[in-house]
Amino acid sequence: MADSKMHTNTAPNVPLEPASVPLWQLDLVELTGHNIEARGREEVNRLLEAGWILLHIYTLKYHEDGVWRDRPMAILGRPRGVNKDQALQEP
Repeated sequence: MADSKMHTNTAPNVPLEPASVPLWQLDLVELTGHNIEARGREEVNRLLEAGWILLHIYTLKYHEDGVWRDRPMAILGRPRGVNKDQALQEP
């Protein structure tokens, strides 16, 4: 994988296509899940800009007040070397 392209805003040695390597080889030190509606989307965008990797998007289905609802969710991982505090600061 020496010839793979690299992100400019992520930790060293994180390939452009993370799905092409096993999860444990991404050298992640933290995982987080976020709702990607409204304000949650802003937080996810902030994390991505700080160098976190989008690992998975799924739909959470839940029953509330007698109605089945859907909520889009994202799972992100922070590679070693990406500053956690930088992503958590409000712009």
